[in-house]
Amino acid sequence: MLMWTPQMDEFFLQAMLTQQYHGNRIDGTFTSTAYTNMVNELHEKLNMNFSKSHLKNRLKTLKDHFAQYYDLFRGVGLSGFAWNSETKLFEADNEVWDSLIEVSKPDAIKWKTKKIHNYNELAELFAKDRAIGAAAGTAKEKKKQWSKTTSDQTETLEDVDRLLSTNKVTLENLIVDDDVFISSMPSLEEVQMNLNSSKNKKRKYEEDESMTLKIMSSLEAVGDAIKEGNAILKDSNIIMERSRQRVYSGDEIYNELELLNLEPNIISKAYLLLIKDQDSAQALFGCPARI
Repeated sequence: MLMWTPQMDEFFLQAMLTQQYHGNRIDGTFTSTAYTNMVNELHEKLNMNFSKSHLKNRLKTLKDHFAQYYDLFRGVGLSGFAWNSETKLFEADNEVWDSLIEVSKPDAIKWKTKKIHNYNELAELFAKDRAIGAAAGTAKEKKKQWSKTTSDQTETLEDVDRLLSTNKVTLENLIVDDDVFISSMPSLEEVQMNLNSSKNKKRKYEEDESMTLKIMSSLEAVGDAIKEGNAILKDSNIIMERSRQRVYSGDEIYNELELLNLEPNIISKAYLLLIKDQDSAQALFGCPARI
């Protein structure tokens, strides 16, 4: 039986990352080419003979160990906890640890002092596989429960809300596709908050749309009123223009008087009179005082 040391694990993880970067890992599974390359690389660096089964078994062990603390601390997203790359520990205040250990996860106490080597490399390799979890079992198992409760597909938050309210489906049997692992499901309060948020957003969108239509309608009404006002103002200007008294200039009056062949002294007297009296000037030109 091959005994793995921390140094061997470190070289193996680097070899896996190299093959992953080169595209020799498809849908989370290393190809035969990847295993051949890793066997050769480890043999060269460690001067040891490895087989494909050695690597596959160690990969499974590393992945299982990673799943234990990754799911427990939700990556590094569990409130109050942080990963310290120097101490290689998950760290938190004592009361946070006490709450986790005493209330929900008694077995978590070992991770308070147990160092985790190569966490970053392990996370890069396996975190994506844990993105939707593993602690709750495989999707195939959950699908059996789902088929017993409902054949309907829930594609919207409204559908989920309806099924939850009628107890046709529970959070435990809300599942995903085959061969995908499911993490611990959110609480009913969290789901309800998400549903309410979705409904509030929809209601807000409808209110905003309604307000936009009202504003547009009001703007159209204002535009029509402005057009109508401009038309009225234009008609009023025409009427005022037509009703305005024609004012003749001195040159116009004098030229008109000359056309009458009057004596110069009479032209002068008439000119002075007509300049002061536009009504008489209108009469001279043969026009009424007002048009």
